[in-house]
Amino acid sequence: MSEILHIPVADIVPDSAIILKTQGIGAGETVDKRISQAAEDALRIFADLAEPVAIIEEITKEAFSPIYRGLGRNADPGPIETIYQQASYLMLFAATVGQPVSKKIRDLFSANEFVLGNALDVAASEGTDQISHVLEEYFAQLIVSRPESDADITVLAYSPGYCGWHISAQKVLFEALHPETIGITLRASFLMEPLKSISGVLIAGNRRIHQIDNSYEFCADCHSEPCRARMIIDEEKKT
Repeated sequence: MSEILHIPVADIVPDSAIILKTQGIGAGETVDKRISQAAEDALRIFADLAEPVAIIEEITKEAFSPIYRGLGRNADPGPIETIYQQASYLMLFAATVGQPVSKKIRDLFSANEFVLGNALDVAASEGTDQISHVLEEYFAQLIVSRPESDADITVLAYSPGYCGWHISAQKVLFEALHPETIGITLRASFLMEPLKSISGVLIAGNRRIHQIDNSYEFCADCHSEPCRARMIIDEEKKT
């Protein structure tokens, strides 16, 4: 059975340094007053307008298999199939920061408020991504409370559109989870509406199963390598 979680906005508001970093401004560097003010205003607007909510549902490996296959467009081979087959627990998820934030971003760009619009867009993207980390922690705590759980459990989120999991798989995921319950719909392009939304599967298992060899063909097209950053963070948590 699915569960709806209303997430405190304070748990997902990003740091202003993240916004400044997207402008090429590192820690300790001189910041143009207009940009620093835009970052502050963007965080304030985001905190005022964001309505973070998620829908989750635990699922078996057998039930997840057709969801992962999606419309048959995944990269072959791909790491996620190997990872989830070794998992102890799986949970589908979809989440959004809400329509008001996306509308405000569009309104700012329409009004030629590009600096503030860009800053809010970054804040909303980072906030949306942070929801997945909140859900990772939620699922991890849920598992820890179970008497049969392994103490060495790591939960990481994987989304269609990354690591060879084709974005079209969101169609099958939506049919199983019904994110429209919390106001998320799917466009013909398989992008979500509101745009600042995220979906996928939370995979829980021994941290070793999440170690991805980035020698897959599709890895060459990935410039951010978020899997690497996540694995480093996970290892730091364990030390």
